[in-house]
Amino acid sequence: MAIYVEREGIEACITKIQNAIEQLQAAASEIDKTMGDLPTYWQGAAYDKAATTYIDEYQTLLTKTVPDSVDSFKQFINGCKDTIIDIDTQLSGQ
Repeated sequence: MAIYVEREGIEACITKIQNAIEQLQAAASEIDKTMGDLPTYWQGAAYDKAATTYIDEYQTLLTKTVPDSVDSFKQFINGCKDTIIDIDTQLSGQ
């Protein structure tokens, strides 16, 4: 089986993935922060329902599950990149 490895291309793709993960984590953090700011501008039964729904259904997902998962994926994809480059280097005899 032939192997094609373009190191610069792999590294560029991994960098894009890492940047997108960091943007996703920042967006999740900003959403959570903004939900905390919301009662300054909105109060009453509708807000209470929205806040309860957010806390019960979305907050853990947004602040824990997604960031942990994408961080795990970031580590996984970095490991893949490192392995690919290591194998290519070994096969080339360098």
